[in-house]
Amino acid sequence: MNIHFAHPMYLWALSGLIIPIWMHFYHRKASKWRYYSDLSWLNKVYQEGKGTKQIQKIWLLTARLLSLIFLILALANPLGDGPSPSVAVSKPILYVDNSPLQVIAGRKAFLEKAQNLPKSPNGQAYLFFNDFESQDFELKAWPRIQEQWNQIGTGLSRVKPSQVIQQAQQISEENQQKNTLYWFSDFPKNKALPPISSNEPIVLQKLDGIHSDNIYVDSIRLSSKFIRPNSNYDLLVRMKNGGTKAAKGRQIALYMNDFRMASQTLNLEPDETVELRFPFSLANSGVYKLRLQMDDPVAFDNNFYFLLQSSAPRKIYVVGNQAQSLEKVFEKEEFFEFKQVTTSELLPARLPEDAFVCLVGVENLKASDWKALNQWVSQGHSLAIIPNQNPNEATLQDINRFLAGSGKQMAVTSSSTLPVQQVSTKQAFFQEILAKRTKENAAKLWTSKPLWEWNPGKEVLISWMNGKPFLEKINLGQGKVFMFASQVLGPQDGFNKHGLFLPVWHEMVLSSASNPVLHQRISSHGIEVKASPNFIYQSAEKSLLIWNKSGQRFIPEQNWLGKSWLCRIPLAMMQDLRSGANGFVEAQVDGKTMAHLALNYPKEFSQLASYSLEELKDHYRGQSLVKVEQEVPEGLGEAPERKSWALWCFSLALLCFFLEMAMVLWNSQSLRTGAVNR
Repeated sequence: MNIHFAHPMYLWALSGLIIPIWMHFYHRKASKWRYYSDLSWLNKVYQEGKGTKQIQKIWLLTARLLSLIFLILALANPLGDGPSPSVAVSKPILYVDNSPLQVIAGRKAFLEKAQNLPKSPNGQAYLFFNDFESQDFELKAWPRIQEQWNQIGTGLSRVKPSQVIQQAQQISEENQQKNTLYWFSDFPKNKALPPISSNEPIVLQKLDGIHSDNIYVDSIRLSSKFIRPNSNYDLLVRMKNGGTKAAKGRQIALYMNDFRMASQTLNLEPDETVELRFPFSLANSGVYKLRLQMDDPVAFDNNFYFLLQSSAPRKIYVVGNQAQSLEKVFEKEEFFEFKQVTTSELLPARLPEDAFVCLVGVENLKASDWKALNQWVSQGHSLAIIPNQNPNEATLQDINRFLAGSGKQMAVTSSSTLPVQQVSTKQAFFQEILAKRTKENAAKLWTSKPLWEWNPGKEVLISWMNGKPFLEKINLGQGKVFMFASQVLGPQDGFNKHGLFLPVWHEMVLSSASNPVLHQRISSHGIEVKASPNFIYQSAEKSLLIWNKSGQRFIPEQNWLGKSWLCRIPLAMMQDLRSGANGFVEAQVDGKTMAHLALNYPKEFSQLASYSLEELKDHYRGQSLVKVEQEVPEGLGEAPERKSWALWCFSLALLCFFLEMAMVLWNSQSLRTGAVNR
């Protein structure tokens, strides 16, 4: 039988039993001689054996000690009929999916599930949400868990099932137990179901899904990459119904600075998409706040926020002797500013933020120039490289060092003139170009002489017939490099005379410009806020970035990286159920606006389709480690109830006390009787 005490500290009182034992032996004094003048008086003394007196005193001491012992044990509250205290009771692990769809759109069902948790303060469990990186993973009593569940805001992390399983296993390993994982979610169909672990049991707790239509913005783009004031353009909006019911007669309205510009009516079946066109025009240059507003029942994503800005003239800086040939490509377009510069002027500190740089022949660049260009491109800029007629090995080594990290290796080729392959309309780069050209012109091929070659990647724009790249877009850091394999500016080159020559150059320059449509999908990874070109970082205190949203000020968690801040959505914004984390935000430093942000929820959160209870049971049928339940059982996380022996100890203490009193009274009566007989 396993016994332990509810209040073991009281057992220290047993050390006090030494006091009555000491008093008992202290009063046993040694015998003394007494002298009497007349021994006749001794004949009437009551004769009592010495052994009988000692026995009475021993029983009296025993009764007194037992009464104290049982009283102390009663106060310590001995418990029995339960597991050994050395064996810890397994505590459940609770993972709660607190996505915006659950916390905001399905809040009623989300809170009802919290009300059905066990109420006993003796039960304990571990608890974490989607932002489990910040959780302390300490045991919490059920009332505390319910309180934290009711107060939690939206979690923006779209965690993978494997991450949840891994986190639960980590908790079990730290406690050296096999803890059962209780998984609370609506289990959306756009995310994989929890995988089966060979060791840890899982109990799936289904939250009620939302059965409604839900239209949201899947993507947004403009009919032109270059926006000029007082010109007409189209906003192309791809809408999708992520709900479980058909959307009928839903209104979508376009607002610019809170002024309603246009609206359309939409009918969509579940999982169906459609592209809408909204005409617009910008009266002046600057940044405009726009939003698309929907009227479906799921309100947390009914507004899509974005910014529009008119395009600044695109600056093109060319280095090389054949810059005049390239100038003719841009001279007839007013939104291009062409400038020929020398190698000494090609310093990143002197280049504008929005410049497009082209190197025609690269023999005159030093190693320090290549290093500076590498840093400039990696920060998000664009560069085009055209080889010279006679490339040498030293130049190729410089370029290979420049492209280090991209996986590209340039080599001189001895191939003769080769034809190129027909460009594909499936490439996004050529879709707008070929839409403006006839099929006959697009089908015509040209020939060129390759000067160097390299291994093709994923973004080869034009290829030779032998499969090698003619023109490829190579990602370098956050920027891109357009690499040509031939001297395309020479009059003898076939590309120079082809109808795609001019539109390809225009597309390269315009696609590298800042996007006129500015918006971000918020996530737990953070949001980058770029500093203005003239901003100088001084200290964390003086350069603190503050977000201003609808008059409310928030200080996000932030890190300074190069010329920008990397910020995470503040917890106060996520917990604001009225406006949420989406909307327009001004990023300010010392009261000055550094940037404007348009934040929107990830489109995965707008998908309502989820697995039903029956589908979950069918999916995990025959797998004993996974259970699908409706309610959390009572008594979860509590130790089995033990039987208290405190009342028995109190009764025995009282019995020993009465026995002691009876012995004291009997001993007193004996002493009085002996005195009379004297």
